Amino acid sequence: MLVVVCFSFKAYSQASVTAQAFAEVISALTATETSQLNFGKFSPEVQGGQVIVTPDGIRSTNGSVILSGGIANSGIFYLTGAPDAAFSIQLPSGPAVLVHQNSNKTMIVSNWVSYPQAGNGTGILTNGQQFIYLGATLNVGSMIDNPVGLYSGAFNLTFAYN
Repeated sequence: MLVVVCFSFKAYSQASVTAQAFAEVISALTATETSQLNFGKFSPEVQGGQVIVTPDGIRSTNGSVILSGGIANSGIFYLTGAPDAAFSIQLPSGPAVLVHQNSNKTMIVSNWVSYPQAGNGTGILTNGQQFIYLGATLNVGSMIDNPVGLYSGAFNLTFAYN
């Protein structure tokens, strides 16, 4: 007599583990203007031209512009945040317009440049702080286009964590 016995086994295997997740909130990124971008005193003469201020504060001209005394300096910004965090600098996307106080005549600021260099992750907040230096080019018309007087305007910079 032949007896056939069949067994069916179902094997169940499982394991459990308790896992952990982490998050860290860092301090907000803050920026303060400590020195305004200033092209200083100059005379455009008959043709005008450009006044250039570099991020390290060196001023030069092109065209018939003649520099005079007075204060000229790069814009300086103090950035604070999380220690050793990377950050980006976004310069103005276009020119800024400086307007004459009395006549509404204008001059254009363009060719923005910064130190550290603009871009994503180009700066590090050493010990949670960093100075950013900004230079640009001021395009100046003739004395008729840009009469004597004070010109002013505003522009936007953006700093962000990376």
